[in-house]
Amino acid sequence: MRLSTVAAALAFSSIPTLAIAHGNVPFDTPNVIHACRSALGILRQITAGTCVGGEVIVHWNIAGPAGTNGTNGTNGTPGIDGTNGIDGINGTNGTNGTDGTNGTNGTNGANGTNGIDGTNGTNGTRPDGPCFINTNRYVNCLNGTVTDTVTGLIWLQDAACLGTADWAAANGAAAVLANGQCSLTDKSSPGDWRLPTKDEWSATIARAVALGCTGFAIPAADPSLTNDAGTACYGLGLASSFAGVASDNYWSGTTYEVIPGGAWYAFLGLGGVNTSAKANALRVWPVRGGPR
Repeated sequence: MRLSTVAAALAFSSIPTLAIAHGNVPFDTPNVIHACRSALGILRQITAGTCVGGEVIVHWNIAGPAGTNGTNGTNGTPGIDGTNGIDGINGTNGTNGTDGTNGTNGTNGANGTNGIDGTNGTNGTRPDGPCFINTNRYVNCLNGTVTDTVTGLIWLQDAACLGTADWAAANGAAAVLANGQCSLTDKSSPGDWRLPTKDEWSATIARAVALGCTGFAIPAADPSLTNDAGTACYGLGLASSFAGVASDNYWSGTTYEVIPGGAWYAFLGLGGVNTSAKANALRVWPVRGGPR
């Protein structure tokens, strides 16, 4: 029977259960029949081209159901093991490589630059020494100082310049006194000045006490210093090179040996020396130099 006749017959019978119509499938797909179906259900097989005149292309997979799997075949007999190969011959040792060439020595580093010479210090100066005349005990040196020709001490001319302080602060104030302070033009430097000792105070006021220059002996004759000539009391208004001297307590630089928390001071109102707690504020009147 021709395939076209079969196709026509299929149009009037039910499609076999093993024939499956499906979409666009290439013409060379195995087990697939391609046909055109008219509006009247007439089928015609095609092997190429397209349907015409309102026909619709349809396809059927005509492959039959898969058959039952066949029985597995018997396993073959294992082959005989092959003979082991002969060991290869050891290769000969390679030749040693030649020694590498020594590297070149590195360049020496440049010498460091010499440091800059330090600036020379300025020449140090010595403070002015004492000054003298043939007639007076106290001599105005015209540089902010007064020389006592009896004790050799050089006193700050302005006795009131440094005011009052406790003992430690008084020593500190004297230690930093220098040219340019308290009207000094004596070229002195910090460290040249200090507080008088207890014994220096005693030697300074001894002649005034002998002349009665105390508040007890002669009213208004204190403080216990003499005039420049050393012949009368400072407090009587006679010529003196000192300024700002008061009838008050002045620190010495001497610690009280019995009680280290105390120090000696001179009381110019009564013409003597005594001790006080270092924490008290007394007057500060520095000196420099000393006995020749």
